[in-house]
Amino acid sequence: MSITPQTFSLVSLGCPKNLVDSEQIVFALKQGGLAFRTEIDGSETVVLNTCGFLRSARDEARDYIRALIDLKRQNRIKRISVRGCMTKHEGIEKLRSEFPDVDEWYGTAEIQADNEILTAAPPRELLTVKHVAYLRIADGCNRRCAFCAIPNIRGNFRSVPLEPLLDEAKRLADAGVKELVVIAQETTFWGSDIYGKPRLTELLRKLETVEGIRWIRLMYSYPQYFDDDLIALFAEGGKLLPYIDIPLQHCNDEILKQMNRRVTRAEMETLLETLRSRIPDLVLRTSLIAGFPGETDAMFSELQQFVDRWQFERAGVFSFSPERGTAAANFSDSVPPRVIERRYKALYKTCEKYSLSWARRQKGNILDVLIDGNYIDDAGRREPNLYVARTYADAPDIDPVVFVTFSSPPVSPLSNLVQCEIVETEACDLIGVCS
Repeated sequence: MSITPQTFSLVSLGCPKNLVDSEQIVFALKQGGLAFRTEIDGSETVVLNTCGFLRSARDEARDYIRALIDLKRQNRIKRISVRGCMTKHEGIEKLRSEFPDVDEWYGTAEIQADNEILTAAPPRELLTVKHVAYLRIADGCNRRCAFCAIPNIRGNFRSVPLEPLLDEAKRLADAGVKELVVIAQETTFWGSDIYGKPRLTELLRKLETVEGIRWIRLMYSYPQYFDDDLIALFAEGGKLLPYIDIPLQHCNDEILKQMNRRVTRAEMETLLETLRSRIPDLVLRTSLIAGFPGETDAMFSELQQFVDRWQFERAGVFSFSPERGTAAANFSDSVPPRVIERRYKALYKTCEKYSLSWARRQKGNILDVLIDGNYIDDAGRREPNLYVARTYADAPDIDPVVFVTFSSPPVSPLSNLVQCEIVETEACDLIGVCS
């Protein structure tokens, strides 16, 4: 295959926050005169934007680098540019010696000084489906949780001010975005560094006034900054979806203290009880870690019982990984790897049980679903009347989906918010029929 000159393609790894960086990279390179291609094979330059949060993510990035090097040696691409969180975390010189065939190395995109306010949201080209966009309201983190390297990689917490965020939301809506996914390392802390206190509720209320936006989904919220006003906004049933992503990580007080989470089990449970009682049809997503140093069998059993009590509809389960530069990497009371793996599998199974239960309860219900695209089979064939959609309970790319058919197929249902009868389930996914 011949290489198309003055072209580039991009591979974005990791979380939605990293995807926003990738969108900014695409915009900047196009402004510099390069043409963007979705196909890697045949592009002159391939940009790999890496994740460095966990060892598994860095292993994935290395696999991609090796695959790109193979393409380069076959003269199917010309240049490899690697950037992002892994390069910041591990250091460019180390990686350059490991992969001398990579042409360019950069750190995290658009990182500013730790305490500098982000005065604007840099321009970007969306890499999501056209009706979904991430709105990153802040970057960095001040928490210094014992297991997390993010503050070392992204710097201190820095909010984007209100007006630039509203301007960006309006631009996105004008471009056809219907679902706005609000993200940051810690969304509920937004505004503290600029205004002296969290002002997320005010931001969300103003975002609800943006014409064209139908759904607002809040991700990465922490338990400390949920106040009555924010809970009331969730309960109102407006554009802000009754979907709360609240990473808790554990429930045992001793482990929470070792993690430097600054919250107790009692405080978490008081909040969860309030959220469950006040917000109709609430879907809770959380993140949990199995095998943190010092976790005993009894502590893990407590975590399992905690999940059984609160029955989170969505959950991400992680095995503890000691990350260089974090406090937990130096803790001496580590859990044996085989025990961590056993606990991870058990915790995953427990969490999956409640996701399955939520799916089964939807059978027979009529739900609003957002049509993301046609279903494409393993051979790359597009099914003409089978679509992939999501309910309010499903964040893009991380949660289950709805497989939808239409009894009378419309000309173009893509990007539409339609009502759908749920007729069956397939594991945690739903199967629905629209009229």
